[in-house]
Amino acid sequence: MPTAMTTMATVSTSDMLPHKTSGKGSSTTEATLQSLYNRAARAFLHRDITITFTLLTAAFALLPPPLAPSPDPLDVHRRKWDILRITLETTVFSSTPDIADLPQPLREFLLLSPQSFISTLCARSLTLFTPSSLHRKPSSAFLPHQVLITLVASSIKIDCPSVGREMTEDWLSKRGQYDFVPSTGEPYHKVLELYCLHVLPRLGEWEYVKEFLSYENELSPDKKRELYLALEAQHAHALKSTRRETPKPETPPSPTPIPPLRSLSPASSSSSLSTTIHPHRSVSDSTVTRSPRHRYNQNMPRGSSSASGVRIPRIPPVDHSLASVQPPTSLALVRSYFNHYFTASRIATLSIFFFLIPLMSLIFRRRRRLETPADLVRRRLLEARGDSIVRRLWNELVRAVLDTVRMGGGGLV
Repeated sequence: MPTAMTTMATVSTSDMLPHKTSGKGSSTTEATLQSLYNRAARAFLHRDITITFTLLTAAFALLPPPLAPSPDPLDVHRRKWDILRITLETTVFSSTPDIADLPQPLREFLLLSPQSFISTLCARSLTLFTPSSLHRKPSSAFLPHQVLITLVASSIKIDCPSVGREMTEDWLSKRGQYDFVPSTGEPYHKVLELYCLHVLPRLGEWEYVKEFLSYENELSPDKKRELYLALEAQHAHALKSTRRETPKPETPPSPTPIPPLRSLSPASSSSSLSTTIHPHRSVSDSTVTRSPRHRYNQNMPRGSSSASGVRIPRIPPVDHSLASVQPPTSLALVRSYFNHYFTASRIATLSIFFFLIPLMSLIFRRRRRLETPADLVRRRLLEARGDSIVRRLWNELVRAVLDTVRMGGGGLV
């Protein structure tokens, strides 16, 4: 065992407790906290969980939450000790230590789910940094960005980036409420870098990151361009890894060709036919190979009294569904005829040809010219003939069509 490990193992419990130093007030507490922190950091580096946890417990006994929302001499010590505590507990939670050697509080952490573990650490940190004089719910507006980054990094380490996203977005929404809590410039850039390059990509929110950076207006153009380039490189690497890990679809085996069935020769004997169908035999051999008695009965005359020798052809079964169909009625036939020949397009064409064109012809004739003597003669002749109304309408229709065609050819319509 190295010398440092031997020295750390021989430290007594009394040496871990705060030492009394000269001075008054916060200066004594600060000196004690600094002395304890140096020893706790060395114990953590040497993976001595028990000593580190004992020194953490002694230090937080001297670190209550601040009284007022103003700078506090112990702010630096709260931040350092809280980061060390989060790092120690996350290391224990993400590893497989010997449970028997762990202090009881650390054993209880191992019983939590990753989401509950990170949420518990975050709630404890918010309580530590929220001033007690406000008598309000702990808020991330007082949380230092260094502690937030440590909490988010712990959520990524134990594969729980969704909780890290919630903590970051809560901090971003409440930052800037108090001037003594740094939340602009370098702190804002570091939080945003962790949020855009580590939290959201692990959630697959590539498009949301680009959209978020498009409307972000606090970063300088150089910083924003730097984030864009890093994001594009990370996205390309993720796509390449996904394509590499995606298994190729297996090609199905080609089906084995089935050899064609050998056709039977018409001249094959009855015995060979019986042998061919033997694997799927569903009838007796007597139905395939005719017996001499059957051949004798076939040669008997038709008038023979022996009915067993007469072969009666099998009548196919009657399809009752065909017999149940009723013949179409006359109305159905007429309707089918009209539906087939008088479609909508044909009706429209006939209406234009037999109604619209004669009507237009009549209108144009009335407007463009008066009735000529020839028209008067024609009308009087028709009236003198005494034709029926139907015939007169037909003649008028034919005349209107001819006049329309003539007028169209002459360029009058």
